[in-house]
Amino acid sequence: MKNKYLFIFFLFGFFLSVKALYAQDFLEKKISIRISNQPIDQVLQRIGDLGGFSFSYSPDAVDVRKTVSITANNQSVREILNEIFKGKVVYKERRKYIILQSAPAEKEDALPENFNLNGYVIDEKTGEKLANASIYESVTLASTISNQYGFYKIRLPVSKTSLRLEVRKEDYIARSIPLPGRKDAYMPIGMNPDTLRPLEIQSLRINQRADSLHQLVTIPQYSYPKLDSTQIAEARRTDALRYENLKKTYITLQTEVQNAFASARQAINIRNITDTLHRPFQASVLPFLGTNGQLSGNVVNDISLNFLAGYSLGVNVFELGAFLNVVRGNVTGFQLAGIGNVVGNNVTGFQYGTMINLTLGNFTGFQGSNLINYTGRNFRGFQVAGVGNVVVGTLRGYQLGGIYNYAHTVESGHQIGAVNYANYSQTVPFGFFSFVRYGGYRRYEFGSNEFDRFSFNFKTGVSRFYNVFALGINGFSDQQQMGTIGYGLGTAQNLGKGWGLNIDLTANAVLFKGQEIDDVPAGLFRLSMSAEKKLGSRFAFFAGPSLNWYSASEPGHIDISDHLLRPTWLGKKPDNYAKSFGWVGIQAGIRFCNKM
Repeated sequence: MKNKYLFIFFLFGFFLSVKALYAQDFLEKKISIRISNQPIDQVLQRIGDLGGFSFSYSPDAVDVRKTVSITANNQSVREILNEIFKGKVVYKERRKYIILQSAPAEKEDALPENFNLNGYVIDEKTGEKLANASIYESVTLASTISNQYGFYKIRLPVSKTSLRLEVRKEDYIARSIPLPGRKDAYMPIGMNPDTLRPLEIQSLRINQRADSLHQLVTIPQYSYPKLDSTQIAEARRTDALRYENLKKTYITLQTEVQNAFASARQAINIRNITDTLHRPFQASVLPFLGTNGQLSGNVVNDISLNFLAGYSLGVNVFELGAFLNVVRGNVTGFQLAGIGNVVGNNVTGFQYGTMINLTLGNFTGFQGSNLINYTGRNFRGFQVAGVGNVVVGTLRGYQLGGIYNYAHTVESGHQIGAVNYANYSQTVPFGFFSFVRYGGYRRYEFGSNEFDRFSFNFKTGVSRFYNVFALGINGFSDQQQMGTIGYGLGTAQNLGKGWGLNIDLTANAVLFKGQEIDDVPAGLFRLSMSAEKKLGSRFAFFAGPSLNWYSASEPGHIDISDHLLRPTWLGKKPDNYAKSFGWVGIQAGIRFCNKM
């Protein structure tokens, strides 16, 4: 069995070696030759000897008695053959042979439907043949890429009344060549380097194209109108660090998106072609298989239908994809996808993806997904997701997330979700947990009340509406509750001169010794009001009354009448048979505050 696998491995390597041996591109071999008035068959023999191959042809294809003179210095075999046969013979490689055949004769009674152009793309200053140049025709979207030897071949329709061959190459001056003839022809194309601008300006021009998949990440200058100069400087430093990390992620993302959704030819065209092509309609099966061909990444479509996945420069009206839509530039109108939408720049309109929407520029309109929405710059409108929403820039609208919402700055509208985060917010977030880094409201509160000897509350959000997480500890005897754990909502009002007023409403589970974790026998609802006096920017005292209601499934669990902070009962004092009762209590303690 081991010998069998070794034999298969050896055979596989042998076939690869044979394939590599025959893939030698004899037509591109460069030779030097000088011959005067020699028969063609002798000239071909000499060329074959110099190139290490043989010619195969019939007497009908080549007039071997005809004499020719040729002088070539380090030229490709293809160029030498073009000079000898003047387009009357076509040639192709097969193994170690170059096969010569007569060029198809033109019919006098009928015009051909297409014609072929071929040749080399050449640097006119150095004579170097340029690989990876983009050659296309903007009306038909026929296109090709020059190969590693700088050779190209393109097929064009005869019927079009006006054709121009567009040639583009990074760092070279663009060329537009009219095509008055409609015949097969060998047409070398010369290009001049773009030396009119410094290289750094060229680099800037390339990086500032209309699609964010090729943009530099810049740090937005957000405004913090309610912060002092020290807080603004701290916010700027945090933004710079965060955006440096974002930049790395952003560059990785743009590379992966392009590699995933653009073929190698499309990627070359994207680098070379800065022109914007337009089409009223396109349909595609895959990004490289559609009506726009290899130029799909350079075309803005009015309507785009993608049966699996599509790739384009922009959409003006409507795009529908069964799985995925990828747009390098801008989208205006409606964009719908079975799995997701990826847009390199701005969206204005309606965007829905079943799993994900990823827009790297600004968004104006509605963005909806069952899972995640992401906008890389500013958002205006409604952002709705089953799991989460992210706005890297400024939110002027509404985020509704099933689990979380993130926005750097909220100027108008609201964040509504289980967890909300913003660096800075001028509005009120609504959720189970809301955190505003700069200008938000946070209190770490240590105190005591008539029910809990020791209490700790954490308040987070904004002063107008915040979340309260409460924890209390009382005692450890069999007849006393061990503690409380609760959640609530609150609001704070600044009264000036370091004074403030808080109103909180919390619901607390009362925990007892030996209690099962899933069995809560009693609950406490508390409405409290407290006055706060700041001593400096980070420290404060507080005290105030509270209105409490206790309800239990069994009577006689607690006795709070012996506490230092004694209650004032609502009605008669509860006895050992009471399950529900209320009282007015008092609370006091200290708070650690964030800078507002």
